[in-house]
Amino acid sequence: MNTSIRNILVVGVSPEEFGRVAPFLDRDGFDVDRFPGADGALDLLSAVAFEVVMVRFPLLDMPLEQFLGTVRGVGSPCRQSPLVLLATDGAQAAEAYIGHGANRVVRLEESEATIQLQVSSLLNVAPRKAARFITRLEVKMGGAKDMMQCQTENISETGLLVTTDRRYDLGTKINLELNVEGDQRAIVAVAEVVRHTLTGRDEVSGLGMRFLSFAGDSQRRFQAFLQRL
Repeated sequence: MNTSIRNILVVGVSPEEFGRVAPFLDRDGFDVDRFPGADGALDLLSAVAFEVVMVRFPLLDMPLEQFLGTVRGVGSPCRQSPLVLLATDGAQAAEAYIGHGANRVVRLEESEATIQLQVSSLLNVAPRKAARFITRLEVKMGGAKDMMQCQTENISETGLLVTTDRRYDLGTKINLELNVEGDQRAIVAVAEVVRHTLTGRDEVSGLGMRFLSFAGDSQRRFQAFLQRL
């Protein structure tokens, strides 16, 4: 089994667009670089051999043909690297580049589960674990507290998705109590909101959150729970 660090470059996507693929790239063994513009990315691509390159389609600051011509040019360290187009609005135009510099198209309007399968297949890794259990959330807004119970949908060592119709600003800190199977004590953590699902595009309505810290031995017990899944 190859345990070396796998370097991945993501080019041209907005933070919201990146949120559609970020959960599947946020794992041990992956080193992900992001460039908001194509020019800076080409400078890096000319010097570093990335295992996978993911590019927004359409690029906003450069014709895609120009970008692909440089990446696939003679002497480019990424000449043979798999290149994925992250299509933001329909895939037909993007698919015309398959075999002409691009290897695959991932449609960002697809459901979260579909994107996970596509990206996981490309990177030859298992999809993130599905785990459904009740989570108690406590959100402090000013001097008041908003408390609720939700069900998780996807979870990893770095974050989770919970089902809820409530919305909090990106960056909001949330106290979590996770009641998981096989552990009599709640796992206590602090997370921040990093993504909102979109109605009609995602399979569930909810919040994507990234863990910031764990209380006591909660992180050790949480990792043990993931191993049991």
